[in-house]
Amino acid sequence: MFSEVRYHNRSIRMPAVLLSLILLIAISILSIGMGNISIPVRRTMEIIWDQIPFLSAIHHFAVPRNDYLIVTELREPQIVGAILVGSTLAIGGSVVQSIFRNPITEPYIIGISSGAALGAVLSIALSLSFLGYYTLEINAFVFSTVTVALVYLISFRHGRAPPTFLLLIGISLSFFSSSIVSFIIFSDVNLAGSEYFWLLGSIETISWSEIMTLIPVVIFSSIGIYLLRNELDALQMGDEHAQSIGVNVERTKAILIALVTLSTSAVVSVSGLIGFVGLIMPHISRLIYGGSNRYVIPTSAIFGSIFLMAANDISKVIVRGEVIPIGIVTGIIGVPFFIYLLNRMAKGSYLQ
Repeated sequence: MFSEVRYHNRSIRMPAVLLSLILLIAISILSIGMGNISIPVRRTMEIIWDQIPFLSAIHHFAVPRNDYLIVTELREPQIVGAILVGSTLAIGGSVVQSIFRNPITEPYIIGISSGAALGAVLSIALSLSFLGYYTLEINAFVFSTVTVALVYLISFRHGRAPPTFLLLIGISLSFFSSSIVSFIIFSDVNLAGSEYFWLLGSIETISWSEIMTLIPVVIFSSIGIYLLRNELDALQMGDEHAQSIGVNVERTKAILIALVTLSTSAVVSVSGLIGFVGLIMPHISRLIYGGSNRYVIPTSAIFGSIFLMAANDISKVIVRGEVIPIGIVTGIIGVPFFIYLLNRMAKGSYLQ
């Protein structure tokens, strides 16, 4: 139970948060320079400088046009995309783990991923284009939100939605949707390549127009979740405790799940399915900063962003001349780390 997680010394929290932000900035700059065409850190800094109006007015650097276009049109959308996707999945993980009081849950457990996968695969298999270029993304988003709504409605009984029912029904509908996806892929092997690539996740082709669509959704959802951090702390202690101190348990859960569904389904519709970010990053945050969501929510976002950027960099170099789906990398890194976390839990070094 997260109510038992040790709360670390407050005097070391803010310096640790600042160090995490510095690490995020440093990895962002290094990641911009990585790829088939390597760009030196100094030139990367000069290009970033030139994009800031008041700085470029003081001094303008003359950089090669090709390098400028590679950074601004290809690399920067990937970095911003990694920050949006990684932070959203990590925040969603911290919320879902707190609501369910279960350390091995993540946003996907309530049907977000399976619904998005079904919507995306149907778009590919049926060659749907009625919504233009964004048909796949919109279809994935709609199916994802509808799946979670079904999970919540089926779980709702006697004026409440018990976490156990939400969890079990979410798993059941996820398996059902995944079975349909598997059948569609099995029925036409010619579609398997494009479908599998989306199912394994990627931010390689993310565009500025997609990012501009995601930013308001992610910011709105993240702020809404953070404003409910105290209520989320109370839910970690159990529904009875939360109700005893005046928290409207069912309404708070419904709002939080709705915000997580909105943000996660939006980013998943663009990036595809990327596992382990929402599962692992909140645990790292709790190990470093303690159990209060005042710190867990923002630092999970930072760690999720760093993790996804690092995974994206690895995806570019792990196979020479190829960029593999980022979900493969997060799985390779995530599984051993998750086993390590479980081992720490078993030894009692994570929980008091």
